[in-house]
Amino acid sequence: MPGLGVGRWLACLDSGFRRNDGEMGTWDYGKGTQSDGGPHGLAAPRSADPCEDRRMTLAGGRELLADAERGGYAVPGFNVSNLELALGVLDAAEARRSPVLLQFNPGNLDHFGGVAVAAATARTLADSARVPVAVHLDHGHDLELLRAAARAGFSSLMYDGSIKPLDLNIRETREAAVVALEHGVALEAELGHVGGREPGVVTSESVLTDPSAARRFVEETQVDALAVSVGTAHGLAGTVDLALLRELRAAVRGLPLVLHGGSGVSPRQLRDCVRAGIRKLNVSTEIHAAFARAIAGSGDRDPRPALLEARAAVAAVAGERMDALGSALRA
Repeated sequence: MPGLGVGRWLACLDSGFRRNDGEMGTWDYGKGTQSDGGPHGLAAPRSADPCEDRRMTLAGGRELLADAERGGYAVPGFNVSNLELALGVLDAAEARRSPVLLQFNPGNLDHFGGVAVAAATARTLADSARVPVAVHLDHGHDLELLRAAARAGFSSLMYDGSIKPLDLNIRETREAAVVALEHGVALEAELGHVGGREPGVVTSESVLTDPSAARRFVEETQVDALAVSVGTAHGLAGTVDLALLRELRAAVRGLPLVLHGGSGVSPRQLRDCVRAGIRKLNVSTEIHAAFARAIAGSGDRDPRPALLEARAAVAAVAGERMDALGSALRA
C-alpha cells in the first residue's frame, strides 16, 4: 500500500481497525484504537486508497509518538484558540495526509469556552477526520486542570513544572503521571525551560536542559515524551543547539523529545532536529499570526468570507510545517 503511514497500513490490515503499537526501544507505548466516524465537511483529496474513506476516531498521544519514532519523523502539534484555526489545521493535515495534535494551552481553553467545550469540539473534529488526530492539553500547570482535561476526553496531557526546582518538578510530574495512567492517556513534561511569550503560558528566562538531569527526570517520572529547552522560545524564532539535542536524546535513551517554540525555526533546521530525535513540534505563533493577517482590515458586515480566508492562511502555514517535519503522507 504505497503512500500509507505505518499506522494506517496496520489499521487497514486489521478487520477490527485496531492498531498494535508495541514497544519503542525501551519505552512501552501500549495499544491504541481507531474506528469509523462521520464527515466534518473538510475538503480533502480522494484516491483509490481502500482506507481513504475510513474516518478516524480520536487518536492517542502514545500511538502518534510511536508512529513518529518508527517512521523517523515528528508529529506537529498546533495550538488553536478558535474553530477556524482548528479547521485550517485539519485542512492541511488531510491535504498532506499527516497525523496531527490539536492543542489547547490554558489561554486557548478560555477562548474556546472552557475545557468541556474545547474537548467536545476537538473530539468531534477528530472523529470525523481522515487522518489520526489527538487532542492535547498543552502546558497544564496543576493536577486539577489535568484531571478536568482527561475527564473531558483529551487523549494527551502535558504537565509543565519547568519553572520549579528539579526535585519539585519530578515529584509533581510523578503525580501527573498517576492522573495520565488512570485515564489511559499520554503524558508530556518539560525540563529546562523554554522562555519567550505566549498567551496562556507561564514563562520566565530560558534555561537549557541539562542531559544528566534529563536522564534522572525520565527515569523517575516515566513520562511518554519530554519537552526540552535547546535554544527556541515561545513566540520567537530561535537557533537550536543540535549538539545539545543529540546529547539529550542519548541521555534519555530514545524517549521521544518535544520542541516547543517551533514558530520561526527554519525548515532546514527542523529537519536537522528530527534527525536528532525530535518527535513532536509545537506551533502556535505562526498560525495565529497568519490568521490575524488574513482578517485584518476586513470591513464587511459579514465576517464569514474573511474567516474562510483566515482558515486557508492557517492551512498554508500548517502544511509547510508538516512538510518540514516529514509527517506528510504518514497517515
